[in-house]
Amino acid sequence: MVASLDLASAVVLIGKAYEFMPLGYGAHGQIPQPTLVFAINDAYSLPLTVAWQSLCDADPELSARLDVHVLFEELSEESAQRLRWHAGRLGLKVQLRQIRLAPLGYPVAFGGSQANYLRLMIPEIFADHERVLYLDADLLVRGSLGPLLDTVPLDAPIAAVRDPVNPTLGHGRALPGWSSLGLPQDREYFNSGVLLIDPAACIAEGTFRRALEFIAEHPQHIRLWDQDALNWAADDRWHRLTPRWNVFPFSSLLKSRWIRYGAEDLVPISELLELENEATVLHFATPAKPWQGLLPDGPANSLYQICLRSVREADAAMAGQH
Repeated sequence: MVASLDLASAVVLIGKAYEFMPLGYGAHGQIPQPTLVFAINDAYSLPLTVAWQSLCDADPELSARLDVHVLFEELSEESAQRLRWHAGRLGLKVQLRQIRLAPLGYPVAFGGSQANYLRLMIPEIFADHERVLYLDADLLVRGSLGPLLDTVPLDAPIAAVRDPVNPTLGHGRALPGWSSLGLPQDREYFNSGVLLIDPAACIAEGTFRRALEFIAEHPQHIRLWDQDALNWAADDRWHRLTPRWNVFPFSSLLKSRWIRYGAEDLVPISELLELENEATVLHFATPAKPWQGLLPDGPANSLYQICLRSVREADAAMAGQH
């Protein structure tokens, strides 16, 4: 049992955070700085820069004000240099923050990695922040994040979008063995790729602490990594965001072997397909990653490839300077 799990030992900031700050932008400027957090390993360095490109293309004014943090455990110097260069090119203020997760034996089957669990440290790291927006690196921002950052009221510790593949525990394969945990089959299940977080509320209610305890005590109930643990810990205490803030590219995913949609009776697939045209955040979940050439052709893949080409052209320019 780990009911007395000490978060002070679960997260350790190592050394000085690396700051990548564009010229002319002060560390303590007068313009409010919304806080945006990513969590990666080396494998997600490239898609992170694609996400940044889309963010800046979608809303240059907001992106210039963002206080961007990238959490990692291990990151090569090559990846750090790329991130530094792209942050400067795009005019983003970025800090890389190396942390160490507690040794809990994090389940990583089905294509996960320990980096998936880094977001569980956000409330403790950003305890003095009023609100934090976490985004996965495998996404495109298609419009301004301003309305999301300004979501009020936030009547729960976290805000998220119901997972389109696993909308309830009775639909899909999330949180295996949920019935033995005493959970109802109609319990709605959220996707943790886009999370609006109230750190103070999370600490007060112990949401992320309980997720860590669940990982240590019930690893057999985890299939979708931190997402399963967070859904159990939140106990249905989460603010429902409109779907446009976390849309899956079903027009392509339905052609892949990764999606066998089983919730037609709850949400018709036609509705999910229509959402792609309204998406503010397009999330490339599942192993069909477009930067690896694994996403079937379709409008979503075409959008991603356009942004990826911009990043690769910038990479070529960077290489030419060295």
